[in-house]
Amino acid sequence: MLIIPCLRLKCPTLGLDEPLYRNLGGPNQWPDETVIPGFGNASFKKFFDVPQQGKLKLVKYLAPPEDATIPEGGIQGVGPHQDGSFLTFLLQATPNSGLEVQNKNGDWIKANPIPETLVVSIGQSLQALTGGVCTATTPRVNLSLENFVTSCRSLGPRYSFPVFQGVKIGLEAKDIDLKIPQHIKDLVKNEKVKSKAETTFNAVFRENIVDRGLISRATSHQDMGRRWYPELLDMALHAERDFAG
Repeated sequence: MLIIPCLRLKCPTLGLDEPLYRNLGGPNQWPDETVIPGFGNASFKKFFDVPQQGKLKLVKYLAPPEDATIPEGGIQGVGPHQDGSFLTFLLQATPNSGLEVQNKNGDWIKANPIPETLVVSIGQSLQALTGGVCTATTPRVNLSLENFVTSCRSLGPRYSFPVFQGVKIGLEAKDIDLKIPQHIKDLVKNEKVKSKAETTFNAVFRENIVDRGLISRATSHQDMGRRWYPELLDMALHAERDFAG
């Protein structure tokens, strides 16, 4: 079970004689009440199962052949996608580059590994629950040969370990009563982000969440989606193009 400190109820302050390992459980570092009134009383706890639904993947990316043809945008490891999770936590276990994230201008920014850190991404579920206030991250993995070598040596395969934090199975629209202040909602200026959040909300919480998970897999791994679910992939890609305008 994955527990994220900022989603837990406030923990009591530990005493000086407490074992050091108790620090793993708190206390939370809540923002000062004068800065964000009521933040410490907010809780996403009701949106999660106990134990939480989570998925860990162990991923190995092999280097392409040296004579491989490199298409525009690089060789796909994982295509552009948004995770269906609440949050995703990614450990880049090797020094290989390859992870890229799309910014609001549509440009792809390299997210090179930083030792002893996790990449934390916002998923579609959090975007939907917050009405687009939290925008889902759009990543991809580029497997171009340059991401597997340095000037003097080969880096070998790229290993990455993502953990996907899932919301409660069976969560429906009637269960969502997250009250977000209007001045926070007004921070969402991009109408497409709002529309995407509403679309995700309807799809995930009013339709079958398992179907949405399958669609996410098909678009993330389009070579396999094309092989096994061609009609589903075509439908998903057509919907994405319509949304992008």
